Amino acid sequence: MISTPDAASPVRDGDLPTRTFGPPAAVVIGTLVVGIVFLVVLEFLVIISFVGQRLWRDPALMHDLVFTLPLLIWVLMASAVTVVCLRVLTSWLHIDGDGFVLRSLFRRTRTARWQDVGLVIAARDIDRGSPAAEALDAPETAYDGVYVMDSSGRRILAVSSRFFGPRAQEMALRRAREAGVRIEHIDAITHLELGRQVPQAMSFVDRHPNLLLVALILFYIGHNLLTFIVWGL
Repeated sequence: MISTPDAASPVRDGDLPTRTFGPPAAVVIGTLVVGIVFLVVLEFLVIISFVGQRLWRDPALMHDLVFTLPLLIWVLMASAVTVVCLRVLTSWLHIDGDGFVLRSLFRRTRTARWQDVGLVIAARDIDRGSPAAEALDAPETAYDGVYVMDSSGRRILAVSSRFFGPRAQEMALRRAREAGVRIEHIDAITHLELGRQVPQAMSFVDRHPNLLLVALILFYIGHNLLTFIVWGL
């Protein structure tokens, strides 16, 4: 790990016109595209099998569990993808001198005051060891992750430049600095090293991106195989 001490931010007051941050346009478009891919492209066999054979007319549907299982799994996946997309699209983060508030649909509102914050970690570059994760690297002008921790080392908030933009990170660091919160800047670190030093800074998905990718691939392969076996084409 290479770290540097906290220093005054070069961002001037006039450069931070807002205290409320939502997902950038790129995130909105990307979320919609990912939702369509997960619901339509990867489930194409399920959709064409159901529609092509007009299975809603089949008397076994909703009466035979095995026959209904491909549709049931698709509905559950569609619900999960919809919830995740709405959480991202409706999220907004308000940061001021008192603290911050994070809200969105299907998410418990998260509120904290700066006096409850024990440490803020600003990591410029986090090597996640996954090509899929590295493809989403933050811009060079942003931090890969800004993690707001309480005095016990539990993560209160993660301010991502991908979901809120670099200005949200600058505002969080500025307000934390004004409140006298200790800020640790990290130039470069791997996700394993960060996990060892601050175990609760990163979520399970952040720590195991490859495992999540493998699980998704196996799920879609299994679902399409089940659909082919039960419904055919």
